[in-house]
Amino acid sequence: MTINEATGVAPYRQVAAALREDIVRGKYLIGQRIPSNRELADHLDVSLPTVVKAIEELRDEGMVETRRGRGTFVRARQVFTRKGAARYTRTPGGLAPNMAEAKAGGWHDTVTAERWREPASENVAERLRIAPGDPVTVARYLWLVADRPIQVGTQYEPLALTAGTPIEEPVDGTRGNPGVISRFDSIGLHVDHVDEETRAMMPSAEESRLLQLGSGIPILKVTRTHWAGDTPVETADIAIRGDRMSIVARHDVPLSEGASQS
Repeated sequence: MTINEATGVAPYRQVAAALREDIVRGKYLIGQRIPSNRELADHLDVSLPTVVKAIEELRDEGMVETRRGRGTFVRARQVFTRKGAARYTRTPGGLAPNMAEAKAGGWHDTVTAERWREPASENVAERLRIAPGDPVTVARYLWLVADRPIQVGTQYEPLALTAGTPIEEPVDGTRGNPGVISRFDSIGLHVDHVDEETRAMMPSAEESRLLQLGSGIPILKVTRTHWAGDTPVETADIAIRGDRMSIVARHDVPLSEGASQS
């Protein structure tokens, strides 16, 4: 490969991107040993320290692992699924959707939480139909599987609705806490629809830091709002590693009038 200095991207990141693409395209399969650092340096016509840093980045992402005395191997990486339809339900257990997906997928996740209050920004105020500067609770949840961050979400709730109620404070990251729908049910605000918009984009510097992303890895950016009738009760910005998550959906197609199933 030829390092393109004009891009402003560090040479080791360009090498990491090239190796990442080779792995994704199947040139190097799971469990397969990739060429040695010296072989890669010679083949790619770059310095040995550049290859070493590139391999370190791929190792930090969980894409490869180095075995002492044996070399560097492509690592098996679990891909997680997020429901694209019927994700938000009112169930007896009231689990948050990611908890229900973890239970169905058979993986164990942990969630860390930061919680605070702040005046609503113009963007958040517009989404919650409140005035800019009105107080909101904020909760940032970092979802980890095998101690690796997969998703970070920041959610906002208007204190005009929750102040003085049992759900005034957002839940912490304890496994099994109720989701948004169950929480607002408990104070008589019944969510009847959830709007979500999902876009693929490159992460911000803060999202890269929180999700420990290497260069070239996109995120799925989800903008979500829970509604009880015409009242938005919660809105959230969610960033998901694009290399570790797939969105699955089943869409039932009703038969047209007069049609019959064969």
